[in-house]
Amino acid sequence: MSQNGSVNICRSEKLYGECDKDMVLLEYNGLKISIDALKNSLIQVGIKSGDSIFVHSDIGVFGKLVLKDRNKLLSSFVKAMRETIGEEGNIIMPTFSYSFCKGEVFDVCNTKGTVGVLNEFFRKQDGVMRTIHPIFSSAVYGKDSEYLLDIDMDSFGNGSIFAKLHKLRGKIVFLGASFSSTYLHYIEQSYGVPYRYMKTFRGKIKNIDKYYECESTFFVRDLNKNVILDTTRLEKYLLDNRLMNKVLLGNGTILMVEADVLYNEVMKLLDKDIRFLLKSDR
Repeated sequence: MSQNGSVNICRSEKLYGECDKDMVLLEYNGLKISIDALKNSLIQVGIKSGDSIFVHSDIGVFGKLVLKDRNKLLSSFVKAMRETIGEEGNIIMPTFSYSFCKGEVFDVCNTKGTVGVLNEFFRKQDGVMRTIHPIFSSAVYGKDSEYLLDIDMDSFGNGSIFAKLHKLRGKIVFLGASFSSTYLHYIEQSYGVPYRYMKTFRGKIKNIDKYYECESTFFVRDLNKNVILDTTRLEKYLLDNRLMNKVLLGNGTILMVEADVLYNEVMKLLDKDIRFLLKSDR
């Protein structure tokens, strides 16, 4: 279970201004991408009201910026996601930071995430809270926030944010981002792959005005076993078997795979080839 005070109440920023649905955000080869166009793409890829989505993002790939106001642009992406999942859904965005592994204090409110501009923007918004995991923290918004925030210190264990996503039958979304998810490490740990091992990191967490000592376990790769993640085969397998949806938007793509489908399929693939997720030695 989570440690006391895990539900942080850091001061957040409200979404910047009002964003018109037909406001043009980006453009690619004459195609104008508005909030409505983005919402339609999210719906087309398989996201609906009430869904819990874990979002990896790289919004710069979709096209040339038309809306120059950075905050309004990022707010528009958040707005599109919020309106698509509705009041009954949840948005989870990784805000991972690895400074804790280097001996630095993890400040729940102020340590910056290192996995995208949109993710960092999202974690500061009104109603969004951050899990206290010092390495693999996530920003959480939605109906099940209390449940999602109640994580433990095993990065990919049964009490992790990834296990919570799995239990909620959530969906993993790649919003312009390439296909690669830390959720795969949760599957690897569940399976017990031999090319990773459990390592414990110790340090301090600052949660608002309180400091405390913490131990966090991380299923790290064995550097002596040529462990290089390569999801190319998995992506092709999922798309070829219609287990992952793909929608083109401008110059980029949106991918969506259900968390339980990904878990079950990778488990079967690892049974056949324990190095299926790794770059081939050949």
